[in-house]
Amino acid sequence: ADIGQGNAVLVRTAGHALVYDAGPRFSRESDAGHRVLVPLLRALGERVDTVLLSHRDSDHVGGAQAVLAMQPQAALISSMEEGHPLHALRQPSRCVAGMRWQWDGVDFEMLHPMPGDYDGAAKSNALSCVLRVSTPRQAALLVGDIEAEQEASLLQRGAVLKADLLLVPHHGSKTSSSERFLQAVAPRIALVQSGYRNRFGHPAPSVVARYDARGIRLVDSPHCGAATWRSAQPEQLQCQRESNRRYWHHLVP
Repeated sequence: ADIGQGNAVLVRTAGHALVYDAGPRFSRESDAGHRVLVPLLRALGERVDTVLLSHRDSDHVGGAQAVLAMQPQAALISSMEEGHPLHALRQPSRCVAGMRWQWDGVDFEMLHPMPGDYDGAAKSNALSCVLRVSTPRQAALLVGDIEAEQEASLLQRGAVLKADLLLVPHHGSKTSSSERFLQAVAPRIALVQSGYRNRFGHPAPSVVARYDARGIRLVDSPHCGAATWRSAQPEQLQCQRESNRRYWHHLVP
């Protein structure tokens, strides 16, 4: 499995591809789909099998329309409510725990939400689709914007969370990355999708401290840019801002 991270995640096996979330919409004329994902997929010559939108928040689905238009064959899986405007482009399957499939010897398993969660969830974050991608030896855990309550639910249900790579819950918000959750996942590397000097202060200092205390390598978007992780080399992470530095790149402190 090959996983690249930016405002979205592209998961690639030998012959298949999945896009997990599609980044933000910047304005009516600009979004991460048109500016980042579509050019990337075109450059790679990638045919996407599935677009998985973790939840309805605009910073996760803002670029989806462009990706779906470019990839008419791609199936859509999401936790978005019925009647969401994106449903006019593609009829989605609802993500629920227990969904699973295999591509080229790589297992994909949905761990959250449970079917009953759709009845009582007050926040879209609580319905984030949690996907574990695993080979017999390595795994990556993609968790959207789940918070401590959903982390506790996963632990209570005995979900297999162990992973070499963790997409940090909720951009490193102080409402997530609980001690017990990090203990169960025990990742080598954790990726924070956060904007440079973002107004929320993500990742929160208290969250960074929890990762540091466990010796987990924490990598964020402003310093790394697009990150590439391969299950064949689980201890390594390639950062585009390091491997392909350009003179116009701002050096983040």
